[in-house]
Amino acid sequence: MALAVTLPYWTALPMLVDFLPAVALFGAIAYFFEVLLMIVLVMAVIEGRIRLVIGAAATGFILGAIPGLAVLPLSAFLPLWLKAIIPAMTLGFLINRGWQAGKSFAVAALFMGLFILMIYAQSGEALGVQAEEARSSIENMVTGPMTASGYNTDAINTMIDQMMVMISLLMRLLPGLIIMSGIGQLFVAFALTEWYYTRRDSYFPGFGPFIYWKIPEKLLYLLGVILIIRLLVGGGMEMAADNAIFILFTLYAVCGLALIEHFLRRLRLPILVRVIFYVGLTFMHIPGLMATAIAGLFDSYFDFRKVRAHTLG
Repeated sequence: MALAVTLPYWTALPMLVDFLPAVALFGAIAYFFEVLLMIVLVMAVIEGRIRLVIGAAATGFILGAIPGLAVLPLSAFLPLWLKAIIPAMTLGFLINRGWQAGKSFAVAALFMGLFILMIYAQSGEALGVQAEEARSSIENMVTGPMTASGYNTDAINTMIDQMMVMISLLMRLLPGLIIMSGIGQLFVAFALTEWYYTRRDSYFPGFGPFIYWKIPEKLLYLLGVILIIRLLVGGGMEMAADNAIFILFTLYAVCGLALIEHFLRRLRLPILVRVIFYVGLTFMHIPGLMATAIAGLFDSYFDFRKVRAHTLG
């Protein structure tokens, strides 16, 4: 539980430096520590060590909240603490109560998304300023080399505009990207916890074989509502809808890959052929992502693999 106690300090590491490589290094360290903490919390709650978990988490919160001991302001530290502690404890608690893995993870992921939105709400303005500064940096990086290579002004401006479109898209979808990063942390912690218990020949309600992963059909109705909102509203709600659609399509894409893997195995294709197929899918970038997402979306309704029957039987 030392990670929970020292959480106020290692989560603050990326925010204490301005040198970009150091920020990336400390960010990676904090990300790794948070995954380890989530694993420990899930296991401890499953095994009924609630008092130990609450004591360690409370101690970490006190160290991060008391002036003089705290590294970050409470307004910045609280969402980080909630993000690291509550989703993992929720996941362990629901698994302990006998919930299915998918439902338990979905509830924990909702908490993760909520706390990440709290973090984004505090840093969104600063990120917007950085986006504005990015254009001048790009102009400085692109204009000189392209001018020296003989490109005309129109070609240079076109290149800059294309890069700015990509940056604008990334900034617009940044909340969704950060949420998926947090959910990815939680998923890695869950998968490693499952691996630990199965290695000990202990029962653990995991997600099951990847080839049978499937998005529930009811989520189609949520996607439909979000698409309607996206078409009817503007401003902040439009951006929120875009990020929700991005998150849902990412989930559908993962399950679309499960569908594809299922059929590739049924065809008994050699591993090399499957690797070449996935490499080609990767090089398709956005079209590849859309194709797998659409496959997952249709499978959620038509159930091509008969997952419902497999689950029941």
